[in-house]
Amino acid sequence: MAPRTLSIINLTIAAFTLVLGITKAFAARQEPGPTLKLTSSVLLHSAVIFLLATPPLYRATGNLLHAPNIAALGIDIATLLCVGHAHYMTLLWHPQRHSPDARRRAVRAWAPFYIGTITLMVLLYAYADLKGAAPPLHFAPYYARVPSVVALKAVYFTALTVAVLATMGLCRKVVLPDRPDLARSVRTCISWFTVAVGLDLATAAFTLSSMAGAVFRDDHHLDVLADASWIATILSGIAANQSLGWLVVATTRSDRRDCRRLKPLWTLVVAEAPHLVIPTPWWGDSRIRLDRMMLEVLDGMRILTPWMSSHPGRVVEDLATQQRQAGEVDIQAAQAAAVLRHAAALRRAGEPGPRSERTTLPGSDVPEDEQQAYLLVVARYLDHPLVNEALKGLTARPHTLENR
Repeated sequence: MAPRTLSIINLTIAAFTLVLGITKAFAARQEPGPTLKLTSSVLLHSAVIFLLATPPLYRATGNLLHAPNIAALGIDIATLLCVGHAHYMTLLWHPQRHSPDARRRAVRAWAPFYIGTITLMVLLYAYADLKGAAPPLHFAPYYARVPSVVALKAVYFTALTVAVLATMGLCRKVVLPDRPDLARSVRTCISWFTVAVGLDLATAAFTLSSMAGAVFRDDHHLDVLADASWIATILSGIAANQSLGWLVVATTRSDRRDCRRLKPLWTLVVAEAPHLVIPTPWWGDSRIRLDRMMLEVLDGMRILTPWMSSHPGRVVEDLATQQRQAGEVDIQAAQAAAVLRHAAALRRAGEPGPRSERTTLPGSDVPEDEQQAYLLVVARYLDHPLVNEALKGLTARPHTLENR
């Protein structure tokens, strides 16, 4: 591959990967959790691979560190670390290993494998008798007759194969979200992810073939396979970016859609209480914006508690039974929507809340990990015909409440 062509391709992929990685790094600073941090880290490590493999930077790194071939070792280490990141990320999606305790056990089990492999690679590189500088991407066939280099590559490709197969095995058992739209996106992401790590095996096969040609034929006619191995690496990088980029885009689109769906509920319980609004910078992540909307909605609902009555909820249930809609609607969400609309109307009219009762909002006992889905359903029911009919007369004449 011509050095200029290789440089253009590598720098283009590195630039895109760096931008995406830095973007996720800024998002990770605002939202705690391992997913964004891992996504950012794996993208930045991937960018390092392509930067080191760019011929001018490959040579500049060797000159700077007084080790002409050090960039080749850096590429192998960064590649193994990328696969290690992918390996850990699949634990977050695995139904039996995504808990913190299970992940810690997995890290304790696999950390010696990765650390030991990288340490051994560094020692073999330091021990190798390397004379001169190998061309970029041709380190393996160029030194195919140096025992330490052969041992280094054997250790590297063995570890890479084990890590890739373990990662692909976990990818087959991921847990998908309950939401069909997001589940499809995650399934697509996993497919690209599997292709990306699988192509690393093709890289190993091409590199080993080029080394074999250099040893047994005593020439470099098979060096073209070293170029083919880098093409497999490029395709792996593209697949990884496609995988992570697809998931980022799908998640962002889903979060923005949920923000729009939650807006009517936010307007009902928060808009009249501006002190509840948490300032959000315009560059904020869509996930952060959605989380803040949910916090504001929950605070707004708590503030409405003095005006809440169970009467609108009972009316909704009675109407659903009379109209035989009990099995067609989410009664609990419809009751919550009616209670909230009635309480907001009382507050807006300056009316006091019910004197003899305080009600618990239907759905207030929903588990924390199901709150978002529940609030979205409540927001959808705010203008449901059943809720509108139940509230006829109550909002206009709040004094008709039976408990006042």
